[in-house]
Amino acid sequence: MDRLKQLLGRAPLKYEAVADTEMVTASSPASVHSIPSTALLSVKGMTCSACTSAVEAALRAVSGVTKVQVALLQHSAEVHYNAAVACTDDLVSAVDDCGFDCKLLSVHNLSDGADPQDERPQIARLGITGMTCAACSGSVERALQALPGVMRVGVSLPTGEAEVAHQPSSITAEALVAAVEDLGFDARLVSKAGLECCSLGVQGMTCSACSSAVERALCAVPGVSSAAVSVLAGRAEVWYDTSVTGPRAFLQAVDVAGFVGSLLAAESSKGSDAAAELAEWRNLLSMALVFTIPVFLLAMVLPMLPGTEAVLAAPVFGFRLDELLKWGLATPVQFWIGWRFHKAAFKALRRGVANMDVLVALGTGASYGYSVISILHHRFVHHTNVNYTPTDFFETCAMLITVIILGKYLECAAKGKTSAAIQSLMSLAPESANLVTLDEQGHVLTEDVVESALIHHGDLLKVLPGGRIPADGELLHGCSYINESMISGESAPVLRQKGDALIGGTINTGNALVMRATRVGADTVLSQIVRLVERAQMSKAPIQAYADYVASLFVPVVVGLALLTWLIWFIAGSVGGYPEDWLPLGHTHFLFALLFGIAVLVIACPCALGLATPTAVMVGTGVGAHLGVLIKGGDALERGHHVNTVVFDKTGTLTRGHPQVTEAVLFNSHYTMQQVYQLAAAVEASSEHPLARAVLDFAQAELSKPSPAAYTSSTADLG
Repeated sequence: MDRLKQLLGRAPLKYEAVADTEMVTASSPASVHSIPSTALLSVKGMTCSACTSAVEAALRAVSGVTKVQVALLQHSAEVHYNAAVACTDDLVSAVDDCGFDCKLLSVHNLSDGADPQDERPQIARLGITGMTCAACSGSVERALQALPGVMRVGVSLPTGEAEVAHQPSSITAEALVAAVEDLGFDARLVSKAGLECCSLGVQGMTCSACSSAVERALCAVPGVSSAAVSVLAGRAEVWYDTSVTGPRAFLQAVDVAGFVGSLLAAESSKGSDAAAELAEWRNLLSMALVFTIPVFLLAMVLPMLPGTEAVLAAPVFGFRLDELLKWGLATPVQFWIGWRFHKAAFKALRRGVANMDVLVALGTGASYGYSVISILHHRFVHHTNVNYTPTDFFETCAMLITVIILGKYLECAAKGKTSAAIQSLMSLAPESANLVTLDEQGHVLTEDVVESALIHHGDLLKVLPGGRIPADGELLHGCSYINESMISGESAPVLRQKGDALIGGTINTGNALVMRATRVGADTVLSQIVRLVERAQMSKAPIQAYADYVASLFVPVVVGLALLTWLIWFIAGSVGGYPEDWLPLGHTHFLFALLFGIAVLVIACPCALGLATPTAVMVGTGVGAHLGVLIKGGDALERGHHVNTVVFDKTGTLTRGHPQVTEAVLFNSHYTMQQVYQLAAAVEASSEHPLARAVLDFAQAELSKPSPAAYTSSTADLG
C-alpha cells in the first residue's frame, strides 16, 4: 500500500484547483473573456451510437462549449469550452440530465500552453496471475475502479488480463500494477498507450556491470522510453515508440555493447506464464497424490482386508498405528501442498471478500481440526470401551485438496486451449518479410529476409506472388490483385495500384510488389482486430454479471448455513431433541453436530459457477473471429440466440470465396468443346488474374474427363 501511495503521489491531481478557479471566474459576468479549457468526463451507461449522440448534443447545447468528442468504448467525453462562460458543473449536469452517470475526471486550462493530448484517456493492459474465481476478478475490478482517474476496467478471468482506461495525469500505469499487487496478486504491465514493449534475450552477461552496459546502450537508442535488464534471466524489456525505432535497432545496440541479442516472441511472456502455471499445478498434483493415495488406502481399503486389523490397531504411544500414519500423511497435504489455498483465503478475508479459497480452507481445516480433536480426545479421556475407534476425516481433507488441485490443473489446461483462436488470428501475419533497399530509379539494390517482428516504420518490403502482406503500408511499385477477404469478407480480389493502402495479413494473388511499411506491431489492422476480440472477451454478458453476483454471495451464505446447521444440531442434542442412541460411541453433542456443519462446507465449492460463463464467452468470440465474425462482447453474444433472420448487404460473403465457372456454351460449330477448353487453358495459363484462374481450373477439369468419342469407341471394342 505504501508503494501505491507513492506512485499515486507522483501523478498531479491538479484538476480540483482548476475547477474551483473556473467556477469563481464564471460567476463574474463583468470579466468575461476567453479562457480555453478542456474537461474530461467519465460517462457511464452508454451502450450505442444513439447514446453518444445524445450526450454530444446535450454538451454542445451548453453555452461556451466549442467542441465535443464522445468515446463509446472508453465511456468518456472530451469537452473543449470557454471557462469564462461555462463551468464544469454545467457539463456534468447536462450529461446527468440525459440519464447517464457522469463525473469529472480532469480539467486542463489550454492557456497554460500544455499539450491537451496529455489529458486524453489511455489504455493500459495488465497481466494478472493468481485469480482463481469470480470473486478474485471482482475484487481486482473493484480495486482498480476505485482509483482516481480510472474510467473503465475490464478483467478477464480465463486470460488473466485486465484492461484499464485511465487518465494519465491522475494515475500512472505503474500505480495500477501496484494496486493489483496490494491485493495479493502478481501483476505486470503488458502494454500502455503510445508505447510498445519488446522482449530481448541477451547472452553473455555475467554481472551487474554487464546489465548496466546493456541498459545504457538500449536507453541511448532514439525513441526508447525505458529499458530493464535482468542478469539472472538473461532478458531485457524495452518500452519504445514504434514510429521512431524498432527491434532491429535494439539488437544492433546490444551487439555494439558486446553481447548477443535475440528477439523473443511477442506472446512468449504470456505463453511462458501460462506454461509455468500449468507446470506448477501439475507438480502440486503429483506431490498431493504421493500422500493422498496412501491415506486413501489406510482409510478405505486396508480395513476391509482380512488380517490387517491387528496391524492397523497396534498401539504406538497410546495411539492406533493407522491414526498416526493418516495424521502424518495428511498434514503435508493440508499445510504444505494446500498452503496456497490458506494463504489466498487469508488475503481474501483481509480485503473483505469471501472467495472459493475461503470455502476450501474452512472445509479442509474443519475436517483436519475435527480429526485431531477426536483422536486426542480418545487418547487422553481413555474411553472404557476398548472396542471404540475414534472417528477421523484425515482422508477427507487430503482427498478434497487433491481433487481441487486436479480441477485447477484441468481448468488451467482448458484456459490454455481457449486462446487457440486468437493465436490462429495472429498466425495470419507472415513470419518473415523481404527487406529491400532501392536506388533512385526504383531498382532493388539489396534484399534481406528478416522476421516480421523486426519490421520498422518506413521499411521498404518486397511481396512475392502468393505471399502475405507482412505489415500495413503503401504500395510503391507494381500493381496486383490482393485477396482481402479476411478483412472485407469479399471473395473477389481487389486491384491495388501505386499509392494504394495495403493491409497486413492479406494475400498477394498477382505480381511482385514493393511497399513501404506505415503501421507495424500493435498499430496494424490485424493487431487491432485481435485487441477487439480480447476486449470483447473481457466484457461481461448479463448472465455472467448475475453469476458473479451469485458467486460473491455464495461463500458467506454457505458459511452461514454451515454454522446454522451445527448450531441446530448442537442445540437439539443438548435439549434432547433426538435419541441418545443416534450419538456415535465416544462422541459428544458438540462433535456430532460438527460433523453436519463440516458436511455442508466440504460439498459446496461452485468454482465452475464463476468460470463457465467467461470461458464460454472467450471461446465464442475467439472462434467467431477465426471464422470472420467479430463479436463485440458477451452482451451481443448472449442476445444472439434471439436472432431468427440474418440480412446480408452483399452477396460476396455468401460465395465459395473464389470465382468459379458454372457453364460453358459453344457458339461456333467449327470448334469442338475440347478444342475450346484447350485454347482457353493455353491463353490463361500464364495469367495471375482470379478470373483466369477460374477459367484454367474449369478447362483442366473438363479436359481430364474422357471424351464421348473415346467412350463410344471403347464400348464398341468390348461388344
